[in-house]
Amino acid sequence: MTLFGFLWAALLPHHLNQPVTLQAANPYAAAHLQRSSAVVPRAQPYSPLHLQASAKRPLSLQPQLAWPQTAAIDWPHWVATAAVAVVAQGSKAHISSGFAQVTPASGACGSTLAAGVDSSAAGFTIQVKDVPIGRVLSRQVADRIANQIRQAVPVLETKPDQLTPSLSQYQAAAQVDGKTVFVLPDPAQNMATSENEPPALQAAQWVNNLRLAFGATPLDPSQVQMVAKGLGETHQTFSGIASWYGPYFHGRQTATGETFNQHDLTAAHKTLPFGTHLKVRNQLNGKTVVVRINDRGPYIGERSLDLSYAAAQCLGSDAVGVIPYQATILAPGFPAAWREDVVATLP
Repeated sequence: MTLFGFLWAALLPHHLNQPVTLQAANPYAAAHLQRSSAVVPRAQPYSPLHLQASAKRPLSLQPQLAWPQTAAIDWPHWVATAAVAVVAQGSKAHISSGFAQVTPASGACGSTLAAGVDSSAAGFTIQVKDVPIGRVLSRQVADRIANQIRQAVPVLETKPDQLTPSLSQYQAAAQVDGKTVFVLPDPAQNMATSENEPPALQAAQWVNNLRLAFGATPLDPSQVQMVAKGLGETHQTFSGIASWYGPYFHGRQTATGETFNQHDLTAAHKTLPFGTHLKVRNQLNGKTVVVRINDRGPYIGERSLDLSYAAAQCLGSDAVGVIPYQATILAPGFPAAWREDVVATLP
């Protein structure tokens, strides 16, 4: 070791024992820094091995947040939120969602139809499990209806077949198990629908689409037609043999003066007033349909009712030709089973 090294080793302990002095413009700050920056004296300097071990020693960090072992997640609420979505009309998510939508079109008799997507249409579509339920013009209204449906998802999962329209004098809605699932807005303000389409028909369409989303069968076609036309059953019934007529008379004039359309749900009767609505039941299979009397006939054998081709398709009689039937005369008024003086309370 050189002479300089001996001198450095001899002076180092004495140097470490001296406090470090710091200069500052402010005497009070200098005093504070001097107290907080003083080096604690040590008897011996750090050895190179000690410094090397300290550098390689990993830091011991304490977690800042104490996470629970099991996260408290409301899974039913999460599933309901994920099942219901609001999609802007014409967006990629809307165009890419292929679906079959239930509509109460007369020719289809309420059967499942492939609904096309109008990418240029305005509004927002409420979707449940990727099945479009209905469309409104306002995002705020769409979010409100979507939140209502989310609250009812647990019940709809277990009782989808109990979902029915809920109608009152002031609004059209849907209910299941005594609770309102959704309430439709005023058609004049927020509904994206035709001016000739009543709220009752909209409610039936939305209900059928929602039943389809949860795997339930659509409402009976006659029920949807009664809602669409605001008709209720009376106690007047009669029965007989029904036939049907179609292609040969299509486009010709009926007894009322209107043009016969085989794809409309109409019928001919010998004496009933024109415009009378009947709920006709096929006695062989239980299928029903609502028809409007707009023609006279039939005049063959013991037949007392002549159905349009579309009505015969609904009843399943287009192949057999004639069937035994029972008919109930309908009168204006909401169907008793769906009429509510006060719409059920939201859950």
